Amino acid sequence: MESRRPSPTVALGHRSGSARGVTAVAWALWAVSVVFVAISLVTARSGGNDPLPAVAQGSVALSFATAGAILVNRLPGNVIGWWLALGGLCFGVGNGAAGLADYGLIVHPNSLPGAIWFLWLSQWLWAPAFGAVFGLALVYPSGRLLSVRWRPVAVAAVLLITLFSFGGAFGPWTDGSLPGQNPLQIAGAAPDALGFLLGPLSVLVPLLTIASLVIRYRRATGIERAQLKWFAFVVGISAPALVLGFFLYGNNGVELIVSNVALLIAYTGFALLPVAIGIAVLRYRLYEIDRLISRTISYGVLTAIVGGLFVGFILALQALLAPVTQSNELAVAGSTLLVFGLFQPLRRRVQRLVDRRFNRSRYDAERTVAAFADRLRDEVDLEQLRTEILATVAATVEPSSVSLWLRE
Repeated sequence: MESRRPSPTVALGHRSGSARGVTAVAWALWAVSVVFVAISLVTARSGGNDPLPAVAQGSVALSFATAGAILVNRLPGNVIGWWLALGGLCFGVGNGAAGLADYGLIVHPNSLPGAIWFLWLSQWLWAPAFGAVFGLALVYPSGRLLSVRWRPVAVAAVLLITLFSFGGAFGPWTDGSLPGQNPLQIAGAAPDALGFLLGPLSVLVPLLTIASLVIRYRRATGIERAQLKWFAFVVGISAPALVLGFFLYGNNGVELIVSNVALLIAYTGFALLPVAIGIAVLRYRLYEIDRLISRTISYGVLTAIVGGLFVGFILALQALLAPVTQSNELAVAGSTLLVFGLFQPLRRRVQRLVDRRFNRSRYDAERTVAAFADRLRDEVDLEQLRTEILATVAATVEPSSVSLWLRE
């Protein structure tokens, strides 16, 4: 059985000049990202626009840039830190450039020299930003591809990002929503021979990237499997929310509210992705992911059950009491009390069932402690008691060392 002891802390003692230079570059990228995120927030506020999108996108950029700088500082040879740092730079500069372009071309026309070039930057930097995410997914958590057979997938991802970047940088801006024309537009910038590849590559690259993670997880054991769980947990929450948000985007009424909430969840999850990667790579509280997954699932299931019971109790009590009370207040109050009384028993039952499937170590630890308590009632031999206590602690807590003193 694999031990769950924390890995040794990375030593930060004496660093070579090259390592210090690499770290300085990473923190310089972080500083640039911070400056452009601040610009995006300021321009959104001064332009009278809704600041929430700027805050959400800025949090993503800062999270990527900060996690990347920390990982490069701690593990200079790990490529994952650089993917995060470059992704944060592209997200931050792209958002800040869009804010400057909006300010200089729409809010206060001709007030910012070169505003059209900030608009030009914002039209293609989003592609390498998402390319950094693809790169992360293909090499996470080892920093290497699964095997040489996955190199064509990496090449296809590079080609896809290059085509999107080239089209945004040198193609025409024809959607009519932009306050200007591309200053570097090239006639035929997206040749038919390459343009028709965008559709298939846009489908194949994400699917193969996900397949890479699935295959890596199936082959992984111990530490690597726990690292992949952190990644999958955040993506599993944010990806469906992102799809739902974009699917309902542009509608009105309830669909608009659902879209906004879904996009907020997606941006929050996307901002937490570098945090999850940092925890996994540095292995700080790595195995807490099992507990986090089980708690998320159990409270999601519990919310659905409680909501269903509440609605069911209200309908049932309304049918019974409406002829007598002629109002719904008593039915609502009674349903609330019933659900409140059932909450704790339901929570314990649901948590136990979820732990059996998703947090087996905690479930097994509880069973071990319960069995030890049963044996303890009849144990009178101190040496045997000492052996039982040490074995139980080692099986449930798995400390790096354990000792016991008994005073007579």
